[in-house]
This record gives sequence, C-alpha cells and structure tokens, in this order.
Amino acid sequence: MPVNLRLSHNYVDRRTLDIAKLVLLAFALDVAAAVGLSSVAGFSAVHAALGRFTPIWLVPVAAGILLSFVGYYYAYRETYRAEEGPTLPARELRSVVVAGFGGFFAHGASAMDQYALEGAGADEREAKVRVGVLGGLEHGTLGIIGTAAGVAALVSFRPAPPLDFQLPWAVIPIPGMLLAFWLADRYRDQLRSRTGFKGKVGIFLDTIHLIKHMFRHPGTHWTGPAGMLVFWLAELGAIWCALAAFGFRMNGASFALGYLTGAVFTRRTGPLAGAGILMLCLPVTIWYSGAPFGAAVAAVFLVRFLSFWLPLPFSIASLPTLRAIGAKQEPGAEGEASSSPGEPAIEPRRTAG
Repeated sequence: MPVNLRLSHNYVDRRTLDIAKLVLLAFALDVAAAVGLSSVAGFSAVHAALGRFTPIWLVPVAAGILLSFVGYYYAYRETYRAEEGPTLPARELRSVVVAGFGGFFAHGASAMDQYALEGAGADEREAKVRVGVLGGLEHGTLGIIGTAAGVAALVSFRPAPPLDFQLPWAVIPIPGMLLAFWLADRYRDQLRSRTGFKGKVGIFLDTIHLIKHMFRHPGTHWTGPAGMLVFWLAELGAIWCALAAFGFRMNGASFALGYLTGAVFTRRTGPLAGAGILMLCLPVTIWYSGAPFGAAVAAVFLVRFLSFWLPLPFSIASLPTLRAIGAKQEPGAEGEASSSPGEPAIEPRRTAG
C-alpha cells in the first residue's frame, strides 16, 4: 500500500502550508472557546483575573509542561518494550513521542501511534494492542489519581465539588480495573483468533493483559506506570499553578476532581490535540469544583497556549523522521504483515505470568 494511503489518518504527509493551516485552525478553536466561555463567565470576571496575574508563576507552569513530557516519554517507551515489543531507534522514538505529546498531527484515536508501531515492524493486530496499552495506561493512571482525590475529598468533607463528582471517582475506577484484569485472564485466549466484533474484544482483552503484566512486574516495567503518573501529576500541577498565577490557590483534591472530570480525552487522542473541546470542558468542571469561573478560563487557556506552542517547533522538526518511519514499509508490506480476513490474527508476544 502506498505510504500516502497508509498515512490517511494522520497529517505527517501533508504539505507545509496545509500543516500551518491546521495549526492555526487548532489555535483558533481554542481562542474561540476561550472567548465563548469568557462571555458566559463575564468578561469583567476574566478581566479581573487577568489583572491579578503574577508572571513568576509561569516558571512552575512551564516546568510542569516539561516534566509531563518526560513522564510521557518513559511511559511511551515502556509501551513499546513490554513483552519484547517492536523497537524504534532512539531518534525515531523521540520524534514519535514529541508528535504524540503535541497531538496535532493526527485526527485522534491514536492514529499516529499505530502508524509508528507498524513502521517499527509490528503487525496490524499487535500495533492495535500496544496503542490500547498506551491509552489504558493514560486512563488507568487517571483513575488511580481520581480515586485518591475522591477519597480525600470525602473524608475531609469538602463542600466542592458536589458528591456527584466525589463518589464516582472514589468508588468506581479500582473495582473497574480489577474486573477488567479478571475478564482478560478468563477470555482473551478464546477470542484471540476471532474476527469482527469478537476479534476487537480480543484485542481489547490482550491490551488489558499487557497492562496487568506491566503492573505485576514493576521491577522490569516500572517506567511505564511511573512515567504516566508523572505525566498526569505534572499536567495537574501546571494548571494548578496557572490558577495560582491568576490569584486563586485551590484545594488539591477538589482541583484534581474538577480537572480529571473535564479531561474527556488527552491531547494524544483528541482531534487536533483536543482543540476547542478541552478548552470548553476543563474550565467548566474546574469552576464547578470551586474555582472562580474567570480564573478557570484564564488558567486553562494559559496552559493550553503553552502546551500548544512550546512543543510545536520540535514537532515540526520531527516531520522528516516521521515520514521516514512510514517509508520503511514497501508497497504491499502492510498486507503481508497483517492477517487477512479469513486467517487467525497473529498472537502477540507473551511473557510467562
């Protein structure tokens, strides 16, 4: 299959002018969302928050964004390495991570990650499993942080956010993860060679198994869960410091619940890095959890602005390397690597235990 068709779900093969238009579109969506929310919060409230801005807080905000990238890199690397997965040279891996961290070279749904994994030699099924592992680590770690914040808010009798935020985070994520681990152990072998909907369930269960393997062997794979934990905590810290920059220091548990509820997807999985949508959701849920609406709008926009523009030059610089990854496969290679509809899907590599 020609490379330009293999890249049909991401933007790395677009012309420079097309990429520039997409970048400006993503930024315009965030600006439009911020203006729209400012009108709801009241332009006077946002103006008052801007008047309280303390520039020194930009230092921990930027440090949080940088630290979140470091955590993301190690989590991403371990996703490739676990159970003898496909390998990319260090330079190529850094390029993929930079592009994924910025998030605006893909339509969403991890097209960039699957593209890179197949370029590294994974067949289509294994690539989908490892893409699912990265997403599972993101949301599983988010669930653990949310559980801790929910329990902390409950035992301290926090008035905000309301119980309809606190209780679900306190009681749902951990039992849900344990149930998923049990289902994977019980049914994944039965569904691995299936096609259609059952085949997709089998891929999902293999994903859950690989995540469980990483948690069960922390001595070997600790950088995966630990890296994702650093990623989320640094993201949270950056926006908390942005709120402080606009004059409001929020309770940690209340803030975490507000942020995590509004994080409907991450920059990696959202279209155009979640442009517009995250800018609409996060200030509302943070405000609902106790922050002034004007400060929440200003803080989220500040972090979105820095998270968008700081990695952008590095993402642009990574384009030649990303295109080279796609060029590794000759026409027809993808069809040879993946299973045909009538053949069993290739079983991913397995490690005892």
